[in-house]
Amino acid sequence: MDPQAEHDTLNFFIDQALGASWPLFAIATIVFFMRSASRMFFTEGSIGWEDYIISLSWLLDLVRMVTFHLALVATKKVNAMDPNSLPSTVPTATFWSLFTDTWAFLSVTLPKVGVAFLLIRIFRPKAWLKTTILSVSIGLFAYCVVGFIISFVQCNPVAGQWDPYNYPNAKCWPRNVQIYYALVGSSTSAFLDIAFALYPGFVLWKLQMPLWKKLSTMAFMGLGVLAFAFAVVKVSSNTSLLGTPTLHQLYTNALHIGLWNSIENDFIIIAACLPSVRPLFKACKIFTGTQLSKSNNSKLMDSASTPSSQRSLQDRHSRHSGDEDMMELGLPKPPAAAVEKGRAIHVTHDITQQSHRMLFDGPVPAQNFN
Repeated sequence: MDPQAEHDTLNFFIDQALGASWPLFAIATIVFFMRSASRMFFTEGSIGWEDYIISLSWLLDLVRMVTFHLALVATKKVNAMDPNSLPSTVPTATFWSLFTDTWAFLSVTLPKVGVAFLLIRIFRPKAWLKTTILSVSIGLFAYCVVGFIISFVQCNPVAGQWDPYNYPNAKCWPRNVQIYYALVGSSTSAFLDIAFALYPGFVLWKLQMPLWKKLSTMAFMGLGVLAFAFAVVKVSSNTSLLGTPTLHQLYTNALHIGLWNSIENDFIIIAACLPSVRPLFKACKIFTGTQLSKSNNSKLMDSASTPSSQRSLQDRHSRHSGDEDMMELGLPKPPAAAVEKGRAIHVTHDITQQSHRMLFDGPVPAQNFN
């Protein structure tokens, strides 16, 4: 391909990448904030390790998205057919391309640690399986932290890696060393994507649930399959950096990897956040669908003191925090624990008070007895 055609192909890809990456990141961001609201305001369970890790993962994804945008914009200014412009355009484009691809070491693998904690919290696997899930996910993240460091120490001086014009005598490792290292990390990351997507299916299939509910819940938690598909494409793209590509080919291949990193990263964020969004949907449905008439409120007051109403509220107050985690996904409710008689009397008072409050002040979404 002649230089002009390579230049046109690169610029066309940059426009496509800008149009594809930002909308997907916006969707991932919306789902992340929905999850945060659900966990903080509509879930009784305490904040866990996965909540902190997923929040930090979104921040890393934000940095990756911004630096990917900078890499795309800077690369569009590079024109190999104008050698006089290269010293002023190549260093910036190369730095941001290197940084965004290397940062993905962290932003793509940290969410997997959060997903590992989430799976353990919800499904409570056996000790050996719990240890395996945590060890593999944390081990992969540690491996990628080392990879991030390696990316910036393979040249002396460091800036010689992206600015050969000001540092023509920089001594660097063979470029293939970093590429092979990245291939191992990307392949392991892809394996975890598919493993974490399929594991819930094996657990859910053994539960006593309607078939449609099993399939819908498995699909809800199985978005990691898509992340796996994108990860496989990314692994293939990494191999394109081997050899001695031209300047335009090098940028094109590096930005392709950046785009697949972007898509995989956002799908991992979405897959990690969606399982915990259900309480928010349920609360919104209650808030918009329970503007009760006076007759409905009267029916609620009449039924508040019935034994079934008392048992429902007793179940809610006596539920173990892990039980609610199971119910976030609509999984079968665990058997209710026995409740002492004195506690039942106290609960009756509480639900009566709540009924009067709903009558005069309207329904309170945070106090859902369903």
